Amino acid sequence: MKRALNIFFLLAMGIWSLGPFVWQWLTSVKDPAAVSRIPPLLPDMPIWTNYASVLQNREFMRVIGNSLAVSLGALGVALIVGSLGAFGISRFLNRRKHLALLTLLVVFMIPPVSVVTPFYSLLVRLRLMDTLAGLILIDSVFCVPLVVWVMVQVFDEIPDSLYRAARVDGCPAWTIFRRIYLPLGQSGLISAGLLCLMFCWNEFLFALTFTSTYAARTIPVGITLFSGQFEFPWGEISAATSLVTFPLLLIVVFAQRYLVRGLAGSGLKG
Repeated sequence: MKRALNIFFLLAMGIWSLGPFVWQWLTSVKDPAAVSRIPPLLPDMPIWTNYASVLQNREFMRVIGNSLAVSLGALGVALIVGSLGAFGISRFLNRRKHLALLTLLVVFMIPPVSVVTPFYSLLVRLRLMDTLAGLILIDSVFCVPLVVWVMVQVFDEIPDSLYRAARVDGCPAWTIFRRIYLPLGQSGLISAGLLCLMFCWNEFLFALTFTSTYAARTIPVGITLFSGQFEFPWGEISAATSLVTFPLLLIVVFAQRYLVRGLAGSGLKG
């Protein structure tokens, strides 16, 4: 009975979690008449015109490229700066370590809507409005604290004797970081990178506020700008959403063991 209840609970959670994705995909293969039908029914025959329309949309293909550039750019900045910062906090800060982590946590927990105005003024002064570099800079501000938080806990698990032995052998701190700490903290680095990638890929507020043309608009903004002559093209919107969600699902599925191991090792287990 206990096993049956566990299986029932897992199935219920699976349906609850995957239900929106499945319904989104079903909507993407329906014709407009079937989408607006009440009560909603399963499609008699899947159609792929919505996907063809989305893939032929040059503006949407451009926002996909913009999202890749912004996500990978912010991810690179966050991993480099965050891992270096985590190494410094873990090895060289003793009494002030908790103060530094608390400060970074405050930065990460700031509601994005409360900093839109200062970020807007900053980008205007730097002449980075409506640019990919501006979005990379803003997204990095929120990704770096996340990487530091994860990697500090991972680096703290590495025995201090390794660091001291390497220093006795004459290794500089940079070599120790590159040859010892990064390989041993690989799982934490991957988990932090996945979280940053998902944040940047799905970020909407800053991408909407700081862009005005398709030169720098990202996927969430591009999807919201889908419009029809008399009604919303829900089929095309669902097709576009399915196309951009599927790669993230694949990444999480194949890298889940690194994600779970890294979060468990970093003390962020929920």
